[in-house]
Order: sequence, then structure tokens, then C-alpha cells
Amino acid sequence: MGNFYFEQLLQTALQGIDGFNITSTVLGVAGSILLLSLLYSCYQAFAGGGDVRSLAVSGVVYLVLGLVFVNYGAVFRDVVGMFNSVADFIYTSVGAGDVFSQWLSDLSSYFSQNGWSSLWGLVTGGLSGLLGALLIMVAFVIFPLSYTVFTLFYALYGTVLYVVGPFVLALLPARGMNQLARTYLVNLMVFASWGVIYAILQALMSAVNLGSLNQVLNANGILNSFLGSGQVVLLALASIVFSIAIAFIPYIASRIVRGDVGSTLLALGGAALTVASTAASLAGKAVLGGSSGYGGNADDHHDGGGGGGGGGKSDDDDGDRRRRVAVGGGSRPPRPLSGEGTSSSGQSGASSSPSFLWNPDTGQLWSRSSGGWRSAGMVNDPLDNPSIRNGESCGLTSNSSPPQSTQSAAGSSGSAGRVG
Repeated sequence: MGNFYFEQLLQTALQGIDGFNITSTVLGVAGSILLLSLLYSCYQAFAGGGDVRSLAVSGVVYLVLGLVFVNYGAVFRDVVGMFNSVADFIYTSVGAGDVFSQWLSDLSSYFSQNGWSSLWGLVTGGLSGLLGALLIMVAFVIFPLSYTVFTLFYALYGTVLYVVGPFVLALLPARGMNQLARTYLVNLMVFASWGVIYAILQALMSAVNLGSLNQVLNANGILNSFLGSGQVVLLALASIVFSIAIAFIPYIASRIVRGDVGSTLLALGGAALTVASTAASLAGKAVLGGSSGYGGNADDHHDGGGGGGGGGKSDDDDGDRRRRVAVGGGSRPPRPLSGEGTSSSGQSGASSSPSFLWNPDTGQLWSRSSGGWRSAGMVNDPLDNPSIRNGESCGLTSNSSPPQSTQSAAGSSGSAGRVG
């Protein structure tokens, strides 16, 4: 029997289950399932081309589980007892006893002697008295409830694992179904570590002067906080801290066994780092964009009087667009024309027909196809057209109607070039 009450309650529950012959019935059914799992694993080995290694592993697992089922009650108690022995060692080393159980007893005694008088704050203390009374009521409801629920759930979870364990473990020899058995073993380790976490919390509470009611009252605070508060308020706050610690025992045990310790903090840290890097990148782009926009683009607006704040439009924007289309766009040198008749020296003469024609007076854009010229819409700037931006050549025209032929288009265009 363990030193903690929940350990003793579990042993009592297991003895009761064995006394009702539930375990023997469960083991009989589990033995049949184990045999079927072995036969299924033999079939899997045969279907896999005579996998002797897999068959041997299944045979060893079958033999081990058979020995476990013969002494299942003792094996289950020994596995849980290994963890409880660690908890008992911590219990003995600290020498403070079961802190939570003793706190519940001391709190009940204190409240029976002095607690009811604090409820007069409801009448004389106004809002502060009401808050103090609520803290007392919450502490005397949540802490006993948390301790009782943890003790009962420890016994309940342990008995459930004890009863259903043979059914799940019997699937271990069969591939494809043994994942259930592995999950059961993980859950068994999680459950067995509850007692260890509970004992560690006992040692922690004793180390930070929360091991007894007198330690809390003599410290006149909780974890260097709430200094100068009343005795009843300190006891209520300490009870709430204990309740939260008890409630987190299963969660902490699960994280430790599954290897997820700190994963949540690492995920939050990674998210914060991503947000910080994104913000820094956006800030850098904003700074670079502002510095390049201030004063305007000298190449595109040198005739517009210096380009005031942020590169505003000048009066010669239409002339700039004409020059960009004529020379191939932007400040980069024009590329050779893609149409026929391009000379080897790279000169763009009238003999070359562009792929697009644009009338800067009306904004009409024409595109050349196999059937002739067709309207490509109205644009304020030919560089708004994706094809022209991607390098198609564009020329200027003063015609308001579509050109009749490639020759007339070439002749009417002032210049043509590939927009780089």
C-alpha cells in the first residue's frame, strides 16, 4: 500500500475487481483474442513472401503476453508500483507528509474556528468584504472538489486500464492492429506517472513555504505576492493555487511521457519569431519604398521639374509614356524587334511591324493577329497591358480606326520597340 490516499484507493479497487472474478473472465477472452492475433500474424508473414523475421517476432510477443496473462494482476500492480515507489521515496525524503491532504484538514479546522467570522464582511466591508467572502467560498469549494475528483479519477482510470488491458494487449502480435496495444502502453505509463508528479508537487510546495497552513500565515504572502493580505484571503488564494496544481497533474504527466514537454512554448516562440521577421521585412520594404519615392524617378520624370514628394505626376506624363513605348519602356535599353525585317544591327525601322499600336490621344490599343488588327481596349498607359510588359513590341499611331494592313500600321507608327 502506498503512502498517498489515492494509491491506497486504487489498490482497494483492484482487490474488489479480483474478488468479483472479473479479471479471470477477461483473461479467458483475451487468451482467445491473443491466439487469433497469432494466427493472423502467421497469415501476414505467409502473404509477405515467407517473412520469417516477422513470424519470429510475433511468436516471441505471443510467448511474452502469455506469461503476462498468467500473472496479470501481479504484473499490473508491479508496473504501477515502480512509479509509486518513486513517489513514496520523494514523500519520505521531504518528510512533510501528504501536503494537499493535510492542507484540506488544516483548512477545515481553521474555517470551523475563525472562518465564519470573515463572512461578516458581507455586511460591514462593502465591496472588499464581498470579494473576500467570495474567495473564501471558492477556496472551500474548489480545493476539496479538485482533490476528491483527482483521487476518484485516479482510481477509476486505473481500474479501467486494469480491466481492458488484456483485450488490447492481445492485439499486439498482429501487424496493423498492434497500434492499439502500443497506445494502451503509453496511456498506462501516463497514468502511472501521476503519482510521481503529485509527489514532486508536494516537495515544491514545501520548498516555497506552502507546505502547511502555518507556513503560509507566517510568510504573510504567497510566492512573494499578495503581501499584507488578510489571513483568510491568503488561505483562499493558496487553496486556489493547490486546486490548479492538482488539476494540471494529468496534463503534465501526458506531456512528459509523450515527449511533448515545451512543445507549446516552442510553437509560440516560433510564431512570435515569424511575426517579428515579417514585421521587420515589411518595415524594411516601407523604408526602401519611401526613400525611392521621395524626389520621384529621375529617369521617368526628369522633364517634370524634379519629381516632388513621393514621385507625383508631372505635366509631361503623356510625353513620358510616348517615350517609354518608343524606346522599349523604363530606363533599360530597347531590345531588338520580334517581327520580321529586323536588321542584324538591331535598328528598329519602319519596315518592322509591332505587335501592338497605341493612340496616345484616344487611349485606344490595337493588337495584331493573323486576321489583321483588332481592338485591345482602352488604356491610359500601354505598359498596363500584360503582353507589352512581358516584352511584346508596341508602336504609336495617330489613327482612330484600326489599321488596314501591316504595312500601313508600320508606316503610321511613330516608332516601335520591345518593352523590357
